[in-house]
Parts: sequence; C-alpha cells; structure tokens
Amino acid sequence: MAPYEPARHGPRRIVGPGFHGKVHDLLRTVPAGSVTTYGDLAGALGARSVARHVGYALAALAPGSDVPWFRVVDGRGFVTRPGSASAKRQARLLRRERVEVGRDGRVADFAARRFVFP
Repeated sequence: MAPYEPARHGPRRIVGPGFHGKVHDLLRTVPAGSVTTYGDLAGALGARSVARHVGYALAALAPGSDVPWFRVVDGRGFVTRPGSASAKRQARLLRRERVEVGRDGRVADFAARRFVFP
C-alpha cells in the first residue's frame, strides 16, 4: 500500500467510535416533511468537514432501519444521485411526507423545507 500523501489523498478525517450512531440519532430528530443536508448533520455534530462520513454512516444502515435516511439531500437540495433507482425511491419516500421533488431531483422550495439544527 502506498503511503498517505495529503496532496493526493486529501486531509484525513477521523470520526471516532460511535459516529454512525450519533448520525442516526441526530437524523431521527429531523421532522417529517423536512430535509437536511450531509453538511448540516456534520456541522450539528461539531465537524462540518466530515459530511462525506455522514453519507457513509447512512449507507451502512441495515435494510428496514427506522432511520429516515431519505430526508438527507445534498447542499443544493438534490436527492442522492438523481436518476438512479435509489434517487427514485428517495423521492417517493419524500413525497409521502408531502415534500415535492422535481424531475431534476431537487426538493421544491428547498430553503423552506430545510431543517436547521438548534
């Protein structure tokens, strides 16, 4: 394995034990009908720079989990990978909560729907 090179690999991100559980617990506080972003979740946990790790924590969820993963969108209000099967499922789950998602995969009225953590 090649040695770690900051210029090539980017900065190291250390999230520590229990990070996934913290992400899941915090996401459960986002009310139905609202959305949040990976960066907002990371910021609420005290480290906005670990937004990508928030995504990893959600990707690691077991099927049938009670964590509302579908309420997390990117910083511009788009669902995960627009056009993919997972994006279609995410849009369908958001619509059940009366959150409209456009054909382009963006949450309608994103600014008003965005949940801001206290």
